[in-house]
Amino acid sequence: MRSIAALCLLAAVPVFADVYTLDDGDRVSGKTLGIEGGIYKVQTPYGRLSIPRGRILKIQKDDGREEILDAAAAAAVAAAAPEAAGPELVLLVSGASFWQAWSTKDPSFDPTLRFEVSLDEAVVATYADAKPDPDIPGALMNAFGFSPESMTASAAEGVTVEPPETRPGRITLRLSLPPERTGERKLRVAYFGRDAAGSEHELAANSIYVEIKPAAPTFVRVKQDVGRMEYAGFPKKKMKGLETFRIEMGME
Repeated sequence: MRSIAALCLLAAVPVFADVYTLDDGDRVSGKTLGIEGGIYKVQTPYGRLSIPRGRILKIQKDDGREEILDAAAAAAVAAAAPEAAGPELVLLVSGASFWQAWSTKDPSFDPTLRFEVSLDEAVVATYADAKPDPDIPGALMNAFGFSPESMTASAAEGVTVEPPETRPGRITLRLSLPPERTGERKLRVAYFGRDAAGSEHELAANSIYVEIKPAAPTFVRVKQDVGRMEYAGFPKKKMKGLETFRIEMGME
């Protein structure tokens, strides 16, 4: 009997996640390289910039922290904004990627895996990966990824899903929510996929209660552990150990 097990760590290309708000209201996204003589060196997708400290109102760090350099000016810019920021849910996903394999090469078989985010049992965002991965000879495999090349996203009415921010070992999912979603809510995440017969099932899930803040991001850790998932069996191979895939959640 031949068994195949795989541990698919979340991996993706780095993104420029520090966001600088300047005194004229402009925003610059880039990776902070360092500070020298009151000048911030920032690597952006379009080249390296040198930004004087005096022009910076605040910096939104890639880990969610916010550094205020000019509180009065930042407050003035926020007050002049056409619309105040609403509640935001931020999921910080780390650990192992969920994956599934099927003993088929039928081109009509749908290998789509879905990751759903729900509040109080109502789905607010769905991420779907329909692109298979050629990792197991003679079988069809899909390892869920959040890259634009393989993933699509949809949202409930009033919810905005931002493009995932991908870094090696961590995925950041940002959801802008309507005001009525604030307060204590039951947050649930779940993976869905199809069995060999094509019927869809929930494959892994977890939930916690969170307090959605009215005008600030709510950060939640989602740590995934692949356990002992494997694709094995004789004479016919199938996925085993799906129940050992663990999702741990906690407030950041």
